[in-house]
Amino acid sequence: MGRTLTKVEILLLLLLSATTTNSGLVSWMSLGLQGLYIIQNPQVYLVGTQPLCSQLTGLSKGQFKLCLLYYDHIHYIARGANLGIRECHWQFRHRRWNCSTLADNSTFDNVLKIASRETAFVHAITAAGVVHSIARGCRDGQLGSCGCSRANRPQKLHRDWIWGGCGDNIEYGYRFAEGFVDVRERENNFRKGSREQGRKLMNLHNNEAGRR
Repeated sequence: MGRTLTKVEILLLLLLSATTTNSGLVSWMSLGLQGLYIIQNPQVYLVGTQPLCSQLTGLSKGQFKLCLLYYDHIHYIARGANLGIRECHWQFRHRRWNCSTLADNSTFDNVLKIASRETAFVHAITAAGVVHSIARGCRDGQLGSCGCSRANRPQKLHRDWIWGGCGDNIEYGYRFAEGFVDVRERENNFRKGSREQGRKLMNLHNNEAGRR
């Protein structure tokens, strides 16, 4: 799963992890920065018998439980978050804020605290990335709880192309992404009509917009 890191790269990743943890990047989206390296190079983060899920920063209680239950999904969640972050970089490349995280010692967390169009986009694009990544993992037979999509040949597929009958399992990807991403919001009970509840509903709305 990817090339082996050099000693210099491992040292840099350890420093990056420390910076991430201390800077307050507490969203599950931080998996897009740390998760791929941890999954592909677990020797970098081995601390005694501590399970991998315990070493992933940014997971809520519900997400931590899902991590333990669906351990093989974490790599694809991280990949989806990373895909969303990279797309965010591209879409905002000419803006004052371009989804920068560690590059200039800032964090997603500070931006996500603000109810803005940028925050809405980040929620939507990372949720979309998880759906895509999980659906692709199902298709490739890498996840134990899902397989190929049962959908028929896509109508828009060119007639000269051969349909192998194994497409991305979007249905499963949608359901799993909904459970994993939204549980962070749903496990918080805020007073009805409060600003916190309004923000919770906004985040859920943007997550759903991305998944669709």
